Amino acid sequence: MLNFIAKNSTREEVETLLEAFPAAEGFLAIDEATENKGLFGGLASKMNASVGVLAALNEMTSLGLTVEDIQKVAKETVEYTREKAGPEFTDEIVARVPGLAEIT
Repeated sequence: MLNFIAKNSTREEVETLLEAFPAAEGFLAIDEATENKGLFGGLASKMNASVGVLAALNEMTSLGLTVEDIQKVAKETVEYTREKAGPEFTDEIVARVPGLAEIT
């Protein structure tokens, strides 16, 4: 779940997530954090985001999680992030990460 969020976040946001989830440093894909690179970079990012949602869902279901399990993990991740990193930061992430608002 955190890697999916990181892939749809800026490097600065990923660093804030790492402060909230220090144990995630070993597996969080900070190098895959997005940077808005102008118009075409933004468009490509939006197109890739849809593919990313499906890939993340596939990855989690292949680990044996049900859709209900994924929703629970997403909700708990968002609640914990809100507690550790603050509601403003968390709301920005939830609004931008494709599909996250719908399942939390």
